[in-house]
Amino acid sequence: MMRSKGFTLLEVLIAMTIFSILGLASNQMLRSVASIERQMGERTDEYRTLVRVFKMIDRDVSALVYRGVRDSFGDPIAAVSVNQGLYPLEFTRAGWRNPLKRPRSQLQRVAYQYNGEALQRVVWLILDRAEDTEPRVQTLMTGVTDFKVSLINADGTRQEVITAEDGDELPVGVELTLTTALWGDLTRRVNLPEYVPFLPQGGAGALSPEDDLNESEPDQDDQLDPAVQPLSQTVSGGAI
Repeated sequence: MMRSKGFTLLEVLIAMTIFSILGLASNQMLRSVASIERQMGERTDEYRTLVRVFKMIDRDVSALVYRGVRDSFGDPIAAVSVNQGLYPLEFTRAGWRNPLKRPRSQLQRVAYQYNGEALQRVVWLILDRAEDTEPRVQTLMTGVTDFKVSLINADGTRQEVITAEDGDELPVGVELTLTTALWGDLTRRVNLPEYVPFLPQGGAGALSPEDDLNESEPDQDDQLDPAVQPLSQTVSGGAI
């Protein structure tokens, strides 16, 4: 009499146990890989945002012009205002695009502020403000815990406040320290343009309509420039 060949119940249970263990291990491995990929994606997006923020600051400061303005009460504000009033950094910049050829200045007043949660860029559509002038606020980066600005003198010393508009007394650079929960303290140093007395449009040094220092209209509540460029300085010891 021929005996049928097959697996015993014990062999089947052992095989099922082995496959279950392999399945659980594979599932855990896939979950870990997916989690790591998601975290890397988030970190990449946050780093790109950081690059765009510093790129925007560099672009604004490089276009700085020494043209003071008046506030809503008619009081004068220096061309570059640091740690005075509401904003840690406020100044006048050139290169405001005018593709529609509207009868307006190509200069623009810009400020940076920390509202307790995020770093924001503030712009005014007119230079000398009226009582009802409201700025436009663009949130640049969330997760910020502090934002500080100081000035760098020619001898390397730091000062917290700028008051003089005389070119001989102006600092040579500005130092911005951005503190975030993820990156910690990040310091960016940007050279200030050489002092040139402001001349109205039409005089020497005036901007032509073709001048374009912005890649997007800064008076629009648009997103940051999607093009990501490498930082001009590498990250080293918390400095950018």
